[in-house]
Amino acid sequence: MEGVAGPLGRAMARLLELGGVRAQSRFVEVGGARLHYLEAGAGWPVVLIQGAGGGAANWYRIMGPLSVRFRVLAPDLPGFGFSEARRAMAPLGVFVAEVVREWLALAGVEGCDVVGTSFGGLVALRLAQLAPGRVRRLVLLDSVGLGREVALPVRLAALPGVGRWALRPSRRGTAWLFRAWLTADRRALQGAHEEALTEYLWQSAAAGDVRELARAVRLFAGPSGQREVLSAAELQRLAPPTLVVWGARDRFLPAAHARRAAELIPRSALHLLPEAGHSPNWEAPEALLSALMPFLSGD
Repeated sequence: MEGVAGPLGRAMARLLELGGVRAQSRFVEVGGARLHYLEAGAGWPVVLIQGAGGGAANWYRIMGPLSVRFRVLAPDLPGFGFSEARRAMAPLGVFVAEVVREWLALAGVEGCDVVGTSFGGLVALRLAQLAPGRVRRLVLLDSVGLGREVALPVRLAALPGVGRWALRPSRRGTAWLFRAWLTADRRALQGAHEEALTEYLWQSAAAGDVRELARAVRLFAGPSGQREVLSAAELQRLAPPTLVVWGARDRFLPAAHARRAAELIPRSALHLLPEAGHSPNWEAPEALLSALMPFLSGD
C-alpha cells in the first residue's frame, strides 16, 4: 500500500491479512494535516471510529464481513496510525468529531452509519450531535463519554508531569495494557492475533507524538475521571437509532455507563456480551457482528 511502508505499515498489513480484509489505503488533507483511512466494500457507508490506540486496522476482525454488504470506512484518528497529530482543543470529543465531519465531506459521504469504540464512541456521539442529518444509525461500543469513571492508568496519565513518562511507548507496556485493561477473554485471540495486535498498537504509539498525546489525555480526563460526559439532556436529544454494545467484563469502563445510555437515548437498545471485556471487536467479533448486522441493515 502506497505511503504506508515501514514497521507500522507491516504491522497494519499483518492484521488486515489475518482478518482477510481487502482494503484500500487512502490519504486526504484535513485542516492542514494529513489523515489516513482504510476503505473496503460498496454500498451504504458504515464508518468505524477507533479508540485511543492503534488505528483503522483495529477493526480488522469485523471490517471484512461488513464490507460484503457495506462501504466501510475507518480513519486513523489524528495522531494515531499514519495520520498526523494536531493541536487538540477542549472539549476533545467535539474537536475530533469536527475533524471526522470534514473528512467525511472530503470522502463524499453525505449519510452513514457510525460505529465508535471507547474514545471513538465519544467522537461518534459528538458527530451525531454536530451533523444529525448525516448519521443514520449509531453504535456505541464500550464508549467513553457516558459517565465519569475510567480506568486508573488514564487518570494517572492525566496527572501533570506524569503523562509524557507514562505514555512513552514500549512493547512490554503495550502488552500489559492489552492484557490487564483492554481485554478480558482472549480465547478468540490465540495464535498470531494477540501478537499482531500488540505489535500494531505499539508501532502506532511509537510513530506518534507523545507530547501531543499527553496533552490530549489531560484534556480528556483528570484524577477524578472523564471530563467530557454527555448530560442526560444531551442523550435524550440524540436523534439516530442507537445500539449500545458492551463487554460485561469491561475493566476499563463500568457497564453502568451502558445502562445509563440505553435508558436515556430515545431509540436505543442494549446488548451485553457476557465474556468480553473492553474490546469486543477483538475478543468477540462473531458475537459483535451478530448484533451489528441486523441493526445496520434495518432488519
